[in-house]
Amino acid sequence: MPTINVDAGMTSLFNQCCVDTHFAHTLVSYSSALQWAKGAHSVTFGGEQRVFFNYFWQPDNPTGIFDFSRDVTTSQPNAGKGDDNEGNPFATILTGFAYGASLHLVPAVSDKSKETAFYVQDNWKVTPKLTVNLGLRYEWSTSYTERFNRLQFSDFTGDTGFSIPLSRNQDPNNPELDFGQIGNLAGTTVFAGSGRRNSPVDRNNFAPRLGFAYQLSSNTVVRGGAGLFYGMNVATNFQYAGPSFAKTATMYFTKDDYATQFACLGPSPLQPNCDSPFPGGLAGPQGTTYGKLAQWGFGNSSDLDTGTARNAEIYQWNLGIQHLFPGQIVVGVDYSAGRSTHLPWAGAGGISTRNRNFLPSSIRNALVATLNPTHDPNNNAVTDYLDTEVPNPFQCFFTTVASPASYCPASPIFNAADVADSRYGDDTIPQSLLLEPYPQFDGSFEGLPTLNANSWYHSLQVRFQKRASHYISFEGNYTFSKSTDDSSAGRNAWLGNLWLDNPQLLDDLRAEHGISSNDTPHRLTAAIILDLPVGKDRWIGGGMNHVLNGIIGGWSLNGVITLQSGQPLAIYNSVGRLADGNPRPEVICSQLRSGLSYRQAAASGGSLSYLNQDCFADPGDNIPGNAPRHFSNLRGDGIRNLDLSLSKEFKIREGKLLQVRAETFNSFNHQRFAFPDLGSGDGVFGTVTSTTGNFRRMQFGARFQF
Repeated sequence: MPTINVDAGMTSLFNQCCVDTHFAHTLVSYSSALQWAKGAHSVTFGGEQRVFFNYFWQPDNPTGIFDFSRDVTTSQPNAGKGDDNEGNPFATILTGFAYGASLHLVPAVSDKSKETAFYVQDNWKVTPKLTVNLGLRYEWSTSYTERFNRLQFSDFTGDTGFSIPLSRNQDPNNPELDFGQIGNLAGTTVFAGSGRRNSPVDRNNFAPRLGFAYQLSSNTVVRGGAGLFYGMNVATNFQYAGPSFAKTATMYFTKDDYATQFACLGPSPLQPNCDSPFPGGLAGPQGTTYGKLAQWGFGNSSDLDTGTARNAEIYQWNLGIQHLFPGQIVVGVDYSAGRSTHLPWAGAGGISTRNRNFLPSSIRNALVATLNPTHDPNNNAVTDYLDTEVPNPFQCFFTTVASPASYCPASPIFNAADVADSRYGDDTIPQSLLLEPYPQFDGSFEGLPTLNANSWYHSLQVRFQKRASHYISFEGNYTFSKSTDDSSAGRNAWLGNLWLDNPQLLDDLRAEHGISSNDTPHRLTAAIILDLPVGKDRWIGGGMNHVLNGIIGGWSLNGVITLQSGQPLAIYNSVGRLADGNPRPEVICSQLRSGLSYRQAAASGGSLSYLNQDCFADPGDNIPGNAPRHFSNLRGDGIRNLDLSLSKEFKIREGKLLQVRAETFNSFNHQRFAFPDLGSGDGVFGTVTSTTGNFRRMQFGARFQF
């Protein structure tokens, strides 16, 4: 069944994906180590390798995915009128005009990747009070190969051999706009073969480690350490073939901004003879037919490129002191920190640093300065210009034209059947495509994500423990920390609401640094075990008889408490019009909250908001907002949780033991509310309508041991 999505807060008809996924994973690992001890030294040498075989097939949306928007049935289609409560997505279904639709056909893949490492470590007892640990690890990740070489690598500087000496601006209504010529066409494809079966390997991964422990006194120890670690290569676990071996076919229900209908789902009064969402036919996967010119006229969403798949570098260091106090109480205080570099940037839903074919900010800013200099949020001139159909300078590469230009090939390069569903055979294409760096592709031109994101982490950690005595023992830790980064979600941005971590502008990544989505300044966890001092041989009732002792004696009460700050909120602009970007709102005042608590907002049933919509505005058409990626002063509901258990052991006879246990999780049923609605301008911004599902749970158990 096809996926059928609707907007306006209504329930989609069917949105379940990937129900026919098939996979078979095999991990082979082997290692060897040798330990050599001499005098004060204990040296370990070793190596290990892990080989991962991944057979995977996930036919996601093989019968199509259709998005029906209320914007299509407004008084002015595709102009954001749906945000003024015009239109209805189910009315859009009746018109047969899908807002967006595509068909995905993917083959199964048989991937293989490897992780290899060698190491040496010396535990050196320098003096009776000082121990030093010295280590060095060398490792590398071998990016995956595919058994049948159904991979391809994007070369972002590769020369296509063609040049188009035409202005990028082909709109006759705005001749004053000058963005230079299209010129030499760069951007080619390299297919896997005997000379290149995987991305280049990063082999510069030497990881030194240093640690020490020094006994200041009989009850005080100082410990510290530092080390360099490497993350796994981002190209070691992809699960799809290259785009030339698969097919993502876009269905164009309109090619003139809803003035007329092109594709259809079947005959209608407007198109009584239409019977296909692909009126020109559906082309199959191209394979290697066109070599370096693969995917012209389509999106080129390769997961790989010709650059080195660099491993993330993770630097960690800590210094702490531990002291034993009277009463068998141990307290440790540590400073622990880390910095990571060469991390992958987040990206999903078309907004990803994997894509190098996006509208440059220099052109975007020039369009705004010319077409909307007052930044009027009701002015759609920039979007209208980008959507304008203009003469297609690439048409002669795809089909025979009456008057070919001087740059055209002697005959079309691409067979008609292979590009039947490409817009590049039409007389016109959207102006926006000609403004992008690789205009020969209808959409993205992708490879590995940009591997230069950074993160910082600093923390003060206090650990405490009381060993069992006088019927009580406890342990726990408190962490005060701050985490900042450029990108929090990494390659997982397609999960849940992690897409909010996508960059706002793909060519202004420095602006992304800020508080991490994982930042939790305060976290306290503590566990306590209390042997109730009632019963035989205990403080109260030491001479209790066996019957009474079996009922009220010998019970233990255990508790675990968790207190944690909420995580930062990421607010997006639901009415944003930011081509190739993740639109954020403009923050125009400081009172970002309404003043209500999460509980008060939830109790209103969605009529009252936790956030103050008046402080968030639409910056305008193709104008980025000043809101940060995440707000450090706006956070989700924190954790306040207590788990309790009561247990007792009954010794029946020698070698036979019965244990009974009653447990409650979230004993006080303290609800943790989910994030509020985070879409500024969507009409329900800031409302709290759900919890994280952490309701109280109780369970009882018995165990007989013999």
